[in-house]
Amino acid sequence: MRILVGTDLSEASAGALAVAKALAQPGDEVVLLHVVDPGHEDAARDALDRFEGVRTELLVDAPDSSIASYAETEGCGLIVIAARSTRGESLMALGTTASRVVAEASVPVIVVRDPEPWLAFARGERPLRVLLGVDDSATCELTIQWLQALRQRGPTEIVLGAIYYPDDAAVHYGLHAGSYVDRDPEIETLLERDMLRRFNGGAGVVARPRRGLGRIGDHVVELAQEEKVDAIVIGTSRKSGLGSVSTLVVNDAPQSVVCVPPTAVVATAVAPAIRSTLVATDLSPFANRAVPWAFALTPDGGDVHILHVVKEDVDLATDRAALLALAPTGTKHVVHAHVIRGDEAAHVIAQAAARLGVDLIAIASHGRSGISRALVGSVADRLLRATHTPVLVLRPSS
Repeated sequence: MRILVGTDLSEASAGALAVAKALAQPGDEVVLLHVVDPGHEDAARDALDRFEGVRTELLVDAPDSSIASYAETEGCGLIVIAARSTRGESLMALGTTASRVVAEASVPVIVVRDPEPWLAFARGERPLRVLLGVDDSATCELTIQWLQALRQRGPTEIVLGAIYYPDDAAVHYGLHAGSYVDRDPEIETLLERDMLRRFNGGAGVVARPRRGLGRIGDHVVELAQEEKVDAIVIGTSRKSGLGSVSTLVVNDAPQSVVCVPPTAVVATAVAPAIRSTLVATDLSPFANRAVPWAFALTPDGGDVHILHVVKEDVDLATDRAALLALAPTGTKHVVHAHVIRGDEAAHVIAQAAARLGVDLIAIASHGRSGISRALVGSVADRLLRATHTPVLVLRPSS
């Protein structure tokens, strides 16, 4: 991997270079890039000549766009920049070099405030304590894999942080909405479970859900302070305006910040595990065909939840024994049967999956098309839009 270090030749930039060199693995190349205004090339070139053990590059351009563009053009896998210059000039003020690099970069960026925790981690002297901002975005999966890879370099202590709003969380889990301002212990218990499962747990990992009242970024910074972390790892958005979570964290956090964009190519360090599955059926012969697939995809000893949704105005409720009878003979799984009332089957299934904490949903699609689908709709289609849980859809031709 090629690691790019943006430098202004300050002491703070020297710290960023030290971090990059400490994190570099055998075969990695560290490139030191200095961007100057026209007319300052000779002095800058003389200064760069003093650096040994790294490749140095000099560009005459605006530093913010040049660093991100160079990283993309040269195939760099990581950018490391300093957060503050020793000349007393904050590089992290809104609209300045570092924040724009984060907004424009297509690879992960480490914004270094204090290099010593990183250097001590690289020397194996102490764990690096990191707060990972967890949300439902696809970019969050990249941050998880990036941090899992870092854990393989040395000892780490991971704090998983999620900011929730009680009304939204209640809808997500299908629970009764309580106070909009007070903590909700039931929701926080479910969030802790989900964060630990999503990260694949492990020693030195804790989950800290935080009820939100204001901006998410403010809560992330407060949580990082409370947990006394060395760095914050957070995903960025291509909509990196001044109000984005990542921009606020980068500018306000006193710790180093690692920003992972959605365009980053991050190797999978830890594969996701399927420990429990939910399969939904309307008890028709075709819908029941999805049930064996749920068992096939779940390891022995895992949980399989068989769910049937009954409309609110239907008097007759399905006997759970009928659902349990759908399980394969002699199964070694733990089988659960659920009959839940609701007029919107897709939302009931999505909420049940969230509440039960399953890793996969299985469902059969009746394959309607054209005018039939437009008039009747498809539970499978609606489910795909209503849930963040992976969904296996069994088609009629299967």
